[in-house]
Amino acid sequence: MVSWQSASLKAPTSSWNRPKPNRPRHPWLDNKMTETQAVLEKINGEWIADLTEEMVRIPSVTMDEAAVCIYYEGQLRELGLEVDVREVTPGRPNLYARIQGGADGPALMLNGHLDTIPNQTDQACYREGDLLFGRGTTDMKGGMAAILGAARALIDADISLAGDLWLTAVVGHEEPEAEKDGPRALIEDINNNRIAADRIIIVEGPDLLWLMSMGSMVFTIRLTPDNGGQHTQYVAFGENPIRFAGDLVAAILDRQAALDAGNVHPLAGAERIDLGILHAGDYFNRTPTCCRFTGTRRWAPGKDAGGILAELRDLVAPIAAAGGMTAEVTMEHEREPFETPLDDPVVAAVRDAHRHLFDEDPEAVGKRIVGDANLYVHGSGVPTIYYGPSNETAHADIENVSMTRLTDSARVYALAAINYCGLC
Repeated sequence: MVSWQSASLKAPTSSWNRPKPNRPRHPWLDNKMTETQAVLEKINGEWIADLTEEMVRIPSVTMDEAAVCIYYEGQLRELGLEVDVREVTPGRPNLYARIQGGADGPALMLNGHLDTIPNQTDQACYREGDLLFGRGTTDMKGGMAAILGAARALIDADISLAGDLWLTAVVGHEEPEAEKDGPRALIEDINNNRIAADRIIIVEGPDLLWLMSMGSMVFTIRLTPDNGGQHTQYVAFGENPIRFAGDLVAAILDRQAALDAGNVHPLAGAERIDLGILHAGDYFNRTPTCCRFTGTRRWAPGKDAGGILAELRDLVAPIAAAGGMTAEVTMEHEREPFETPLDDPVVAAVRDAHRHLFDEDPEAVGKRIVGDANLYVHGSGVPTIYYGPSNETAHADIENVSMTRLTDSARVYALAAINYCGLC
């Protein structure tokens, strides 16, 4: 059985909390404080908001991202950066740019996607108070603009990082037909050393330390009965395939109760098994020829998709046997879980940046939803976290983002780069 210890966000009691003797300050520390102030003064919130609005006005539904890629490439070049235009499919490139470090420090990557879901309600792009409205404002063109805002501030403040800072934009994140081709291409490019990163921050999600996501799969269970396609008056209801379909629903409910009572993850809660589709039968007085269940299964670190699939098959097998049915259990869209420890250097870099701005530590959270971090961690081995301006209205009919939070996120990214990459 996998076990977790509760995550504490309070600083541990140690000698670091005791009063310090009055020693001379290290010159590097004074330099870091000076550089921090300089870069914060260069963050231009209005420029970031304008950039977000301009990108939102460029439609970029998955598989049709060419125009926004051209725009974003131009913005990177205006910062004086060389851009590696990595074609994923014709007209759909990933974009990679680098602020080169001056020493042998660790490399940090800021990453996000440029595609959006369709704008089903034809939502307009407009401003109202502190909010910017439109498809892609929070998911995630706002975060991608904040990357540029952070990079611009570091460049304008003439900050000399010790390690490389990579700015990467991918296509093919949102819609299933892309099959995550942009993120998968980025993984390939990390593995073949086209780009490099010791840590990745995905600029998506809430302004919290999102450190883990459960694994996820879509499963389909098909029960094919021996007595399907018969008039119901000749089949006792106790032998009707629908009765055994009901037994399977009850078994799934029992399994969820066991998960709720089991080893609950401290950041993301209990694992889940859920049903979204149940289909059986084609006529009111015929027994079904097939009963089909489709749902999702979400699991915590320490398990894998193969084991979860075997668990589902074990759940189904006795019910299928009792009902004289052949069972088939398949999975698709499977993603393995990821978790980056609280004491990881990139967590410390973002936490300290957030604390510098807000005088408090950001909350550490985990989620049951999956994203590109699940792919990056397992595909490239690079520890990854999320920290974004917001995600409360992602995919909503009325999507919006706070322009203040865009500015704050850019500040966090710039300071996190200083904290993680170090200074020359």
